[in-house]
Amino acid sequence: MINKGSKVKVLRKESYWYQDVGTVVKVEKDIKYPVFVRFVKETYSGVNSNSFAENELILVQ
Repeated sequence: MINKGSKVKVLRKESYWYQDVGTVVKVEKDIKYPVFVRFVKETYSGVNSNSFAENELILVQ
């Protein structure tokens, strides 16, 4: 189960953070991409977070 504060690895191939590890900031319900993840690495436009579906993430210890 993915909860707030969990470390997760991104499996979405078209994501800028593919195979990177981030920290879960928020988990919502009843929306398409309920897991909000923040990363250390920023995109070229300065964004360091994104929302993902639970099946696009894997829990890391």
